[in-house]
Amino acid sequence: MTPSSPSPHDTAAAPVAAPDAGDGPSAPPAVLGPLRSWLAVVAVGMGVFAFTTTEMVPIGLLPAMSRDLGVSEGTVGLSVTLYGAIAGLFAPVLTVATRRLDRRLLLLLVLTVFVVGNAFTALSSSYPVLMASRLLTGFAHGVMWSIAASIAIRLVAPEKSVRATAVVFSGISIASVAGVPFGTFVGGLSGWRTAFWAIAAVGVLILVAAAVLLPPLAPRAVLRLAELPRLLRDGNLRIATLVTAAMVTGHFAAYTYVAPFLEQDAGIPAHWVSALLLLYGVAGVAGNFAGGAAAARALRATTLTCILLLAAAVVLLVANGSWHPGTVILLLVWGVAYTALPVCLQTLVFASAPKAPEAATSLYICAFNVSIALGAMVGGWFVDASGPSAVMFLGAGFSVLAALLMTRYRVAESR
Repeated sequence: MTPSSPSPHDTAAAPVAAPDAGDGPSAPPAVLGPLRSWLAVVAVGMGVFAFTTTEMVPIGLLPAMSRDLGVSEGTVGLSVTLYGAIAGLFAPVLTVATRRLDRRLLLLLVLTVFVVGNAFTALSSSYPVLMASRLLTGFAHGVMWSIAASIAIRLVAPEKSVRATAVVFSGISIASVAGVPFGTFVGGLSGWRTAFWAIAAVGVLILVAAAVLLPPLAPRAVLRLAELPRLLRDGNLRIATLVTAAMVTGHFAAYTYVAPFLEQDAGIPAHWVSALLLLYGVAGVAGNFAGGAAAARALRATTLTCILLLAAAVVLLVANGSWHPGTVILLLVWGVAYTALPVCLQTLVFASAPKAPEAATSLYICAFNVSIALGAMVGGWFVDASGPSAVMFLGAGFSVLAALLMTRYRVAESR
């Protein structure tokens, strides 16, 4: 995956692979050997998989958790909403607070908190205990997302940086396809607590793998909290953050309500919806790696293409009506386009702030997670007011806004 020479309107991703060179010692990839390097990257990606699984798995366990804890399903649902809010809002603060820690040690600490948090969730005897355990894990989640990609690109050669980022973010897609359905299945068989025990056990395996495979990784940049706003003075980083906010808001405004759209407006039988969403997730795994390969050669063009593909897919879903083959194809296009975007956006962030990749990523994660909640909330207003098709146009509108913002991204500023 050797990036091609960038045009005046594009960029390859290789320059972002070695931010802050010389700011702190780290073991170069050659010391690890290629096999161990990539196994270490996979271990980091599995950490992202585990965190994404535990974030979303309560959605499939809400009825059982509600009955067991004696609260409404909506109240239990706050364990997902507040988890994401905590992860996003506190990511910048916690990333700066841990700036002097060796990144391997920090990753191990984060994974330890993950295991403990899920164990306490499984042991929860009341709703307040459940929420305390979920918020504890949410704090760790924000740090994990801030450091995962920046750790991965330090484990491989510079020209492999985007591929490493794609491997890390494949954990999100794989969690959607396998992790969350498996957790829901286990919960259905043996109870929701067993599902969280299983997730904690997976966390232990990942913790051991990370401890064995990762070398010491000294922090490369020391940034104070007061300096975070200064990062946004960089035009490219500001644009990358705004593109993320618009894109994620639009996607979750539409995708949160895709099931009622498929049933009510596309005429898909209810028992087909889960299978279609599984296909969406499978397409997402492919989109994640395809997007990474394309971004390594033409980052700006790939990002724009994915945004516009998503916008077109959601609009055409409405225009398609109840023709089922068209619905399936467009849903797959949506899955491919959206899941390629985290790799593209993360790489944009790295390219925009090469001297402070983790701090910049923490701002990106903040925008990402807050936009998830905003998109779901605004989408809910539109669904209630005008029905599921209206929310598809809303998602497309935000995507077009993201594309317009992306046209202002300038390659020269990121160098």
